[in-house]
Amino acid sequence: MGMAVDTGGGGKGAKPVINVTPLVDVVLVLLIIFMVIIPNVQDGKPIEMVNVFHAESKDEKQEPFIITLALDGSFAIEDRDVSRAALMNELRQLQATAPKRKILVRGDAGLHYKDVREVFHEIQQMGFGGVALAVGQQREWSDMGH
Repeated sequence: MGMAVDTGGGGKGAKPVINVTPLVDVVLVLLIIFMVIIPNVQDGKPIEMVNVFHAESKDEKQEPFIITLALDGSFAIEDRDVSRAALMNELRQLQATAPKRKILVRGDAGLHYKDVREVFHEIQQMGFGGVALAVGQQREWSDMGH
């Protein structure tokens, strides 16, 4: 390592010039190290992710089977009123014939979440892979009568 000395005129003496090449080399090596190491660092505990057993193919565009839970405690399948027992029987039959069919559970906003979750859980336990809750648009606070 050396120091370049500017011996130009003016009689002010030696003028040091810093050589930045080693600094740039070190910064580039550190950048490469961080680019390689940081993507491999995991946050938290290592876990095994859940695998999808009913992968949806792009050409399979089947409409979901819609189940409605009304505020009065009644149930409907595709706009047909049924009892809870009839609902579960029909879902078992559907699961036997079309296990990949998606199920969409619609619940009235006035229902307790626990009631909707119980039905949702029963449907999941039957073996349907694609069970989802239908939601509506969020209303403004003034629209809710407050």
